[in-house]
Amino acid sequence: MEATSPPFWPWSSPPQADALEVSGVPLHVAGVAFGVAILAYSLVNAIEIAVVGANRIRVRHLMEQGNRAAAALYRLQQAKERFFTLIVLLQNLSVVVASTAGSFMAAQAVGGVGGLALGTGVMTLGLAMLGEVLPKVLAAHAGERFPLVMARPVAAIMWLLRPLVVPLATAPAFVSRLLFGQRLGVTPTVTEAELRTLIDIAAEEEAVEERQAELLERVFRFGERRVREVMVPRTEVVWLERGTTVSEFYRLYAQNPHSRFPVYEGSVDNVVGIVNIKDVLRGLAQGEVGPDSVIDWFMRPALFVPESKRVGDLFWEMQRSGQQMAVVVDEFGGTAGVVTLEMLLEELVGVVSDELRPAQQEFVTVDERTYRLDAGMSIDDANQELGLDLPEGDYETVAGFVLDHLGHVPREGEQFVYNGLRITVTRMAGRKIEEVTVTRLGTPQGQEPTP
Repeated sequence: MEATSPPFWPWSSPPQADALEVSGVPLHVAGVAFGVAILAYSLVNAIEIAVVGANRIRVRHLMEQGNRAAAALYRLQQAKERFFTLIVLLQNLSVVVASTAGSFMAAQAVGGVGGLALGTGVMTLGLAMLGEVLPKVLAAHAGERFPLVMARPVAAIMWLLRPLVVPLATAPAFVSRLLFGQRLGVTPTVTEAELRTLIDIAAEEEAVEERQAELLERVFRFGERRVREVMVPRTEVVWLERGTTVSEFYRLYAQNPHSRFPVYEGSVDNVVGIVNIKDVLRGLAQGEVGPDSVIDWFMRPALFVPESKRVGDLFWEMQRSGQQMAVVVDEFGGTAGVVTLEMLLEELVGVVSDELRPAQQEFVTVDERTYRLDAGMSIDDANQELGLDLPEGDYETVAGFVLDHLGHVPREGEQFVYNGLRITVTRMAGRKIEEVTVTRLGTPQGQEPTP
């Protein structure tokens, strides 16, 4: 009677010779392939984190100093689609090799369903710990040296594999155009919010001086603000009526020594030009006019701008046109005020004073809890300079906030409490609020106005 082989079940272990015949790979070769694949997977993940996390500003600075490794790293950061395509290719290749080698070793060691389960568990833990977590943590703490060292080898590999990398990298953009008729969006390298945060951090760490940080912050606010926030309102403008004589103009100038005066005809809503004091002085010196001559002879065309125009846009427009003053027009076509190039510059560098116009303090510190404020001080400046945390609204100044909060024109001496601040109207000029006093209270109280 012939001997029969025992039946083979999927969960049983096959004979060692059969396993070797099935796999065709010696155990030690599979082990080496498995180890190399895990190491390669770990290295690829570390490179991905290091390149993506490298400080782009620092990399560009090193590149401009002639660092070739930094130049290679910068090119990798710029070629995002190709770089990530290469990373995905290498990651998948490593996973396939590691999975295949691990399956061979598990099949030879255990076999059957038990070997499959063991191989799956080992692969999962090995890839998670050795291939994902550990290399990414190490790369995040390695600093800039690791990505600089690896940049050129990675660039060389990307060049060698370009027949695969280029088509795969361009495929998403092609599919996007095919389906949606547009290209994939490009995320900016550094956003404005990130730059502002970087400036704050640099100031806190004293990498830049406080004045430099303040100037940079003013640059950002400069581009955000509207003309109505910085203009001189029409009620505070010194106007010239058309037909005014030179002698009358001099009397006005003696009381209000400005460089330029807007000229109106009939109403300040009908501005017809701008008069420059230098033109008047030159005309008198050359004998072209006399004291009884009318000022109309010196008028220059006025530049009209909407009050919603951004300050930055107006600055460049005035710089290109050579205009030093612009008339601000509201949405109804009336005159809202005027703005000068000097006023726009002051938004960047602060108040500029001269012999004819001394610097005016917008606030005076009475004691550690009390301030006297010019009611025309902007809400932004009051919050930034004094930390008052006044709310923003359909107004630009402290006076506007007071009127908005009270809902009526206040009396001199009227006060109210808002958010732990006692705000007192200390000086009025007719219906105009000229000065307020702000006192910090120990405990926030109600917000009802009190006489």
